[in-house]
Amino acid sequence: MSNFGTCSMSHNLVATTMMMMIIFFLSLIVHVNMAEAALRDTTSIFNAWNSSRDEMVEMAGYGEEKLSTVLVTGTLLCKSSSLPHRPVPVSGALVMATCKNIETKNKKHAWARGITDEHGDFIIDLPSHLHAIPKLDKACWVKVLQLPKNSPCRPAFVRKQQGLRLSSAGNGIRSYAAGEILF
Repeated sequence: MSNFGTCSMSHNLVATTMMMMIIFFLSLIVHVNMAEAALRDTTSIFNAWNSSRDEMVEMAGYGEEKLSTVLVTGTLLCKSSSLPHRPVPVSGALVMATCKNIETKNKKHAWARGITDEHGDFIIDLPSHLHAIPKLDKACWVKVLQLPKNSPCRPAFVRKQQGLRLSSAGNGIRSYAAGEILF
């Protein structure tokens, strides 16, 4: 009987060892799967942090698709000596919308340029970083920087300024008018 007990004990030891090995391998598989899932999550977070500049700009809301539009319009006219009673449009003139943030003490000005068409009209599409300036009609103005060489209007001082007024707002578009700038 002692032989039978030794064999049974040996068999139980083998069975217990096998059971422990199976549990060990199953827990190893579970831990590997958990580690892979954590690595995938970490990789996706890392990839989000290392996205290209364009993707990050898009995620922040400053992407290619504009959320709003701010336009500055006006007309540049000149009193000619040949037609003193009727101003003529100035085409090809360089105009600039200049803005400052009046609520901060920032001395820097931001600007955008445009050129007048054959009717003397200009439209300047302000860049998106200027859209949030409070009281834009008080913070921005239009300057005439340069007149074309063939212009009938040749004042000694070109840099004339004109204030803005809100002319329309709706559907994500605000339009400010400088009106007629007369030389």
